[in-house]
Amino acid sequence: MLNFIVSESKCTSCRACVTDCPAMIIELEDRIPFIKPENEKKCYKCQHCLAICPTAAVSILGVDPETCVSPDKAAGFEQVDALIRTRRSVRRFKNADVDAATMDKIAKAAANAPTGKNDHQVQLVVVDSREQMNKFKEMVISIIEKADKEGRLDEHSAIFAVMARHFRNGKDIIFRGAPHIMFSVTPKSAPTPVADGFIALSYAELAAGSLNIGTVWAGFVMWLVAAFPEILTNIGIDDDMQVSYALLFGEPAIKYYRGVKRDEITVRKVNLS
Repeated sequence: MLNFIVSESKCTSCRACVTDCPAMIIELEDRIPFIKPENEKKCYKCQHCLAICPTAAVSILGVDPETCVSPDKAAGFEQVDALIRTRRSVRRFKNADVDAATMDKIAKAAANAPTGKNDHQVQLVVVDSREQMNKFKEMVISIIEKADKEGRLDEHSAIFAVMARHFRNGKDIIFRGAPHIMFSVTPKSAPTPVADGFIALSYAELAAGSLNIGTVWAGFVMWLVAAFPEILTNIGIDDDMQVSYALLFGEPAIKYYRGVKRDEITVRKVNLS
């Protein structure tokens, strides 16, 4: 059930929800918007109808429009630009867990990322404690060591054994000492699983930065899971799920005192004749 409810006392019959509905399933009946029961399955669940109503007359999916954030609270360009420019890849973390409330805020930011066809099937697989992270690290390193012992590392993957030896000697090249890791996974049957996961993690990364939580894109981890799929299986990620990427995160053990200037980017303008 969509629970599409319109307050007749607030509705002005402006038709904004009718014209903005991507699925084109909202109609007016006696000047009040409604959705035919047989059309409910076509709903994208995008909540555009709720967002565009100027009088907060529309509710859908049990969402009360009066509890939704106002665009007046949105950050201006300078604030967004500052957040982007002060974002750094953090590779030194405090030996402390990120509290559950902060993790929840980051996850909810990722939940609001756009997805193909508004499908919203992205899942976040998170190692949410140092205790579990230590077990995860040990599992990964043990898999590398076993493969090395059995002679299964070729010239391209021999570097894994070097990383494992460094880890045993106290130099954590793979995980950077991070107390947590977050994978974005989406069913392979989704319309755009790879892109959806990347976008969600990008939202999570910026949200983390606003909460003074450091992140770094876990390139070595992704390299390893490509070589050893059992790493993913061991943390409950099945073959029918597409892993976009992973973020290492935690409280930073360092502080950057300013943003950077890196404005160079190739812009190619289209000029059709």
